[in-house]
Amino acid sequence: MLRSLAHVMIIWNRPYPDIVAATDGRRIWIDPKLTSVERKCFLAHESIHIQRGHTGCQPPAIERQVCLEVARFLVSFEALQDVAGWSRCPIEMAEELGVTEQVLLDRLATLDGDQIQALWPPGDHIA
Repeated sequence: MLRSLAHVMIIWNRPYPDIVAATDGRRIWIDPKLTSVERKCFLAHESIHIQRGHTGCQPPAIERQVCLEVARFLVSFEALQDVAGWSRCPIEMAEELGVTEQVLLDRLATLDGDQIQALWPPGDHIA
């Protein structure tokens, strides 16, 4: 995703004490102390803001839309289905999928009833 944004500069500094990543549309600031998984997720998040033309703080509804888009981008339904076949632990699932727990929870929030049934059919139990 970042390759398509060659004009964007990544600055390895935490943008604000209470925010680990931000963008102004031309630059992405990111906390260098984040784990590689966190960096991937936050860079994807800020990249989507840039692709949408956002240049600063966004209202909560827009932030939520971006979070859900990031989750769909980073976690395919097929990959989620594979992991759901052997785990119900969000931390374990997120680790296996290479995303943060919040991105996993956002991805689960994008699912409709049929998809949830496909992941966890009634009567299907893990021993």
